[in-house]
Order: sequence, then structure tokens, then C-alpha cells
Amino acid sequence: MPILDLGRLTTVNISDVWKNEPHDFTPWLAQPDNLKLLCDILDIEELIDVRQEDPVGRFRVDIVAREQDGGTVVIENQFGKTDHGHLGQIMTYLAGQQGAVTVVWIAERFNEEHRAVIDWLNANTDDDYAFFAVEVEVLRIGSSEPAPWFNVVAKPNIWSRTVRVRSAEGEAGELATRHQQRMAYWAAFSEYLQANNSEFRIRRACKDHWFEFPTGRSGSVISATISVERYKRIGVELYSHGDVTKSIFDRLFAQRSEIEAEIGTPLDWQRLDGKKATRIALFKTGEDPANPEEWPRQQAWMMAQMVRFKRTFAPRLVAMPAADMSNGAKADVSEHEDAS
Repeated sequence: MPILDLGRLTTVNISDVWKNEPHDFTPWLAQPDNLKLLCDILDIEELIDVRQEDPVGRFRVDIVAREQDGGTVVIENQFGKTDHGHLGQIMTYLAGQQGAVTVVWIAERFNEEHRAVIDWLNANTDDDYAFFAVEVEVLRIGSSEPAPWFNVVAKPNIWSRTVRVRSAEGEAGELATRHQQRMAYWAAFSEYLQANNSEFRIRRACKDHWFEFPTGRSGSVISATISVERYKRIGVELYSHGDVTKSIFDRLFAQRSEIEAEIGTPLDWQRLDGKKATRIALFKTGEDPANPEEWPRQQAWMMAQMVRFKRTFAPRLVAMPAADMSNGAKADVSEHEDAS
């Protein structure tokens, strides 16, 4: 058997590729293809509204962007080893943000104490926050072009967060029990999606009866739902919220026969007149999401429908005129509860 002649992997000095962090590395990372490389490694959906050197008080954030579900992503870059100054800036940035925030701290090397801080923040902050520590290198094989390499050294853990929230709610009564059932279900679904190499990801513990996944268009999401008590069912839906959702719904409803043929079954079309929301849903009744023995079968059905929904609806949503673009407002919880 012939012996293969393999190349040798070598490390390139990062300053030989990007002379300066704010003037060279940050603009490079902010480019769509390069930002997508980082997002793929972190299991973050494609980012929109990317801004560089965004002011927060008298400081500036290297990169601020938005996830398609509305969450904010803050990226702080640093050459060399991590230091307390950059950690302090990150905490200052957080004070200037509202809603769900994902923090990505990128450096050449993380000191152990700073990695421990990221782990502590993931374990002890509210579930709307997620923290990543990422080391960046530049590698080359032989005389090839240098290539960036991102190595995640700390990240949030949905399982640990679920356990922590359960403990915090401990003796809060019947409502806490319902929340615990939901959190356990979504944590298990997160593992199921990862084990089956799904494009969908759950990265945060969730107490709600729904979990939203982006479609590629702001204001419209694919929502997986469970009803533990009221309806005893699971479901998948296209849920839209904002000022122009009725226009979006009507355009889709005009294609009802084609859409239902692609999904493979009739759907429940809910225009929700009087509300700034619409729902196109598929429910599976007679299910008990509180029974863990049923979860693998339920979640296999749910994942399959989510794939069909995204394949069917996402191209139609993206192709709609810009005038129909939702304002991206957060969903009204009461509208979600109507289907719980």
C-alpha cells in the first residue's frame, strides 16, 4: 500500500494577515461571507443589519448585528490574550442593549480566568443572554493561501440552563410545573435536532409553549408548539407578526392549493382579524407532550413538518415585495396563547 505524502499544517502570525484589529480584522469579519463562517461554527442563523463600531455611550462595539428572530448579537474582537479591559467593555455594551443578546468575544488566546467568566455568565444570567468565547487562528497547508480558523472554547449549555431555571422556580406552584414541562421538552428537542443534523437550532432554555425559528424574512417565523394541558397536541406553524401581516397572509392564501399540495396536507389558515398577527398551522392532536416516552416520535414529526414549512414558505416570503416587509415587532404573547 503506497504511503500518502500529506501536507503540513502551520500557523501563520495573525498580524501578518490583518495588520490592525479595528481597521483590518473587524471590517474583514463584517463581510457577509466571513460573518457566515463564524455563524456556522456558532450555530447562529444568518445575521442582518450588521453595523461596525456602533456607539454605546462613550464606547464602541466592534460589530453589532441582529438575528432574524430579533435578538441582538454583539461581537468584540481582540488581538493577543484576553484582558480585563475588553471584559469590562463587553459588560458595558450589555447595559446598552435591550431584549435577547448573544455576546461573541473573539481573541487569539483566552486566559483561564476569562474563560471561567464566560462559563459563569452562561450559567447565571437570564436565559435571554448567551455568551461565546472564540479563539481565532490563521492556518496554512504547505504554500496554500492562509485560512482563518475559529475555535469555540466556551459556549452556552441549554441543559444546564434548564436545570437552573427549574431549581429557581422550585416551589412556585402549578405554573412552574407547566414551565418545567415545556423547558424539558425544548431541551430534549434541542438534542434531537443536533443528533439528526438539522438546520434548526435551539440554543436557549424556553418556558413558553412555542419556540420560533427564522424563515429568512423578518417578522415571519416557523413556530413549533406544544400544548400540555389545554389541547393535548403538538404543532408547527408559520407565524407572522407586525403591521403588514395581513397582506403577507392574503398573498399566501391566494396560493393555498399549491402550498397545501407542497406540504402534503390541508392547513389551518388563521387570519386573526383584529390582531397584528396571522397563523398558518398544522396540528397533531391526541398527543401528550408531558410524556417523555412520546417525545422521540413527536419530535420526529415536528422536525419533518418544520422542514416542509421552511421549504414551502421561505422562498415565497423572500420573494414578496419589500413593501410587504414586516416591521419585525416582537410577537404579542396573548396572540400566541390563543393557540396554546
